[in-house]
Amino acid sequence: METENSAKLPLKTITAAATVILITGIVLVFIYGKTLLVPLVAGAFIAMLLVPPVNKLESFGIPRILSIVIMLVFSLSILGAVGWFFGNQIGGFASDLSGVQTRFDQMIDDISIFLEDNFGIEKAVALQRINDQIFKFLKDHASAISSAAFSTIGSLGSLILLPVYMFMFLLYRDHFTTVAIKLFHKHSPDMVVEVVTDLRKVIQHYISGVIKVMGILAVLNIIALSALGIKHAFFFGIFAAAMNILPYVGPLIGSLFPIVFALLTKDSLFFPVAVLASFIIIQSIEGNFLTPKIVGSNVNINPLVSLIALLIGSLLWGVVGMILFIPLAAIVKKLLELSPSTAVYGYLMGDTPDEKPDRDLTKLSTLWQRWFPTKSK
Repeated sequence: METENSAKLPLKTITAAATVILITGIVLVFIYGKTLLVPLVAGAFIAMLLVPPVNKLESFGIPRILSIVIMLVFSLSILGAVGWFFGNQIGGFASDLSGVQTRFDQMIDDISIFLEDNFGIEKAVALQRINDQIFKFLKDHASAISSAAFSTIGSLGSLILLPVYMFMFLLYRDHFTTVAIKLFHKHSPDMVVEVVTDLRKVIQHYISGVIKVMGILAVLNIIALSALGIKHAFFFGIFAAAMNILPYVGPLIGSLFPIVFALLTKDSLFFPVAVLASFIIIQSIEGNFLTPKIVGSNVNINPLVSLIALLIGSLLWGVVGMILFIPLAAIVKKLLELSPSTAVYGYLMGDTPDEKPDRDLTKLSTLWQRWFPTKSK
């Protein structure tokens, strides 16, 4: 018995060491291969989104290459228009800073008078000097703030690498399916094609659903801000909707700017409070109705896995990773569900509260037995 256990120990040790080395290698590849992998993954996701319209153009008799070029020009034109809009709006804030600074100066004076009258504090924490430094920085770097948006897009490789990868993925999509069939030759070709199609549909539905939700949020934000008379309502509305793509932190960032701008440009506290209330109501509608109904359960990963994917993506790839790692986690979950030996881990990543209790207990029992096997006597 002791000989049998000692023979098994090295194999377990080797397996554990190999797993650690594999995970370490993957992390290092993600870190040092960021320049290559970010546009590659983003290009693959966007290409999956463009497959249906490209197929539609091909069904009209248009050659594949021409269909791909048409869709690439169309999609990149939209991205360019959005980038130009944001850059132009951000640069336009420089002309409004003088009026905002006047209002901010008045607020500083009111705070200083209040502190001096009630607490005997004179020139508290040099507020005026801080104010001057803030607005001097904003005026001197207004163009830099505008170009930061384009540099973020550039970090995705969208100017050169992104459209190239999109073109290649769309052109050779049938070839990639054939490679998958040969790679998983032990399985039925029909099953492999079905799995590849399902993976593509997961990404398509997720991205298209997110875009639809962002569009609806942009309209609701613009209506609310315009009704309150907030300047640059179109910019703030679209910006807040775009920030919604970042889970958890995005809505907070998107609502902070219009609230502060309303506080500095309006004469009453009613307006920033009303902006805050409007965003709370809109985000409640998004979280309880729009996202569940439009995006649905296409990703279907539980909040803990979403948070972990968000943190890992932020750690490895920054803001871009926060966007890309959630659909990547959905793909990993789908792949784990393909094999009976790993299906339980896919279930662990999923969010299936409607399953029957006996099925839940069966899968939990399977997971427990795999992690803590009973030693045979």
